Amino acid sequence: MPSKIIIMHIRKVDVKLTERDISRMVETVCKEVQSTQKSLDIAALFSELLLNSTEGSSMFVQIMLGNGLPAVARTGDVVRCNWDRLKIGLTDSDEIYKKLKESNLINPRNEVTCKIQSFKGYTAYFPYTVEFKYGDDLYASASMGFEDVSW
Repeated sequence: MPSKIIIMHIRKVDVKLTERDISRMVETVCKEVQSTQKSLDIAALFSELLLNSTEGSSMFVQIMLGNGLPAVARTGDVVRCNWDRLKIGLTDSDEIYKKLKESNLINPRNEVTCKIQSFKGYTAYFPYTVEFKYGDDLYASASMGFEDVSW
């Protein structure tokens, strides 16, 4: 009897997930009763993720205390940042400050008008990158925390 040759076609599946897709899956986990093992696995995974992130752990505690997540400025939003915090890490901060004053781009409360360039997520230590103008065609950018921006 001749032997049979089985040919298998393996297909590669490409699944693209968005941030919203993941968010919906997590919402499902929070709403639906899970099996005991599934709940233990989810708890173990989330615990590990939170323990690897100081910011994530802090946010989790705030949520559990009923305080929720901080309000988020999105890319393109105009915000104000205090110069004392903004200047940290800037090369030539003294020269930039001088130009801000000359151009009347710093207010009496020592704040600079900035534009959010990016939001890196809730668990980033400095979640915002902001850009500000300090003279004719002169711009600088800096990393800022939640507490460093106001709008």
